[in-house]
Amino acid sequence: MRGCGRGVLGPRFQLAAALLGACASAIAQTAGTLTMIEGSVELIRGATLYTATQGVSLGDGDMLSIDPKGQAQIEFQDGAIVNLSQGARAMLTSIVSGARAQSEIALLSGWAKFTQKKSSKGTQYRYVTPRVEINTGDATAVLNAGDGSTDIYVESGAVRFSEIGRKGVQRIARDAKGGEFIVRRGEQPATVGSRPSAEFIKNMPRQFRDDLPVLLDRFKNRRSEPKREHEVTYAEVEPWLKAGSALRRNFVKRFEVRSKDPEFRRKLTENLREHPEWDKVLFPEKYAPKDPKSAQSGTQR
Repeated sequence: MRGCGRGVLGPRFQLAAALLGACASAIAQTAGTLTMIEGSVELIRGATLYTATQGVSLGDGDMLSIDPKGQAQIEFQDGAIVNLSQGARAMLTSIVSGARAQSEIALLSGWAKFTQKKSSKGTQYRYVTPRVEINTGDATAVLNAGDGSTDIYVESGAVRFSEIGRKGVQRIARDAKGGEFIVRRGEQPATVGSRPSAEFIKNMPRQFRDDLPVLLDRFKNRRSEPKREHEVTYAEVEPWLKAGSALRRNFVKRFEVRSKDPEFRRKLTENLREHPEWDKVLFPEKYAPKDPKSAQSGTQR
């Protein structure tokens, strides 16, 4: 083990090891590949907005906003596929792989269809909406999410789901199997029916009636980079900043740099009730430690 220490490796070997480590880290953080795009797809990476193209690799924290008339498909190395459609907003919040690993994708709004074939890697996927958390196993399902509701049709396999309240508190997990339809409205308990509603079927994206195509092999030797547009505006991340606590974790740290922009800061202040965690960034003087001498002097007076 000592043979790998800095005292043994020369500068060139140390540099090579560092580069290899960086490459390994980058590979580990690559979650999936955008294998299909129809219409425009916006990608928010860090605090910057990009235009995404087919073949772009995605990693933890990447946010996608889909054209209201378009779609985008993400494919993962373990065989999992998710198709986002009709104005969907999604974020890859925690993507890992390997035996007993669990990856999480947040769907703020819109339509999605996901499927996962049985994989020897054993990765499990969890989808989080403002109202429901779904653990998918090897299921195929279609869901439609909004701030006040979530509908899920389990096409095949089985899922386990939990209800999420406004404070992020989850209720007891329940199971649903292929053919069943889960409905959650507001804070009301979820119901499980034997078939999807006529309205759900009518509004469902047409391509969701078929199996999702497997396209990942087309991008094995292709690398695409997203086109940088600009630093995000408040309006472009507003739905996320105002989402429930279960979906907006780490946003203060992520977008704090944008609070220095006057317009962004003004909108943060105007909407502070919707995201009170920004108070400390906007008004740090309120949280500054008090001078003991000043406090004592005030007491003596």
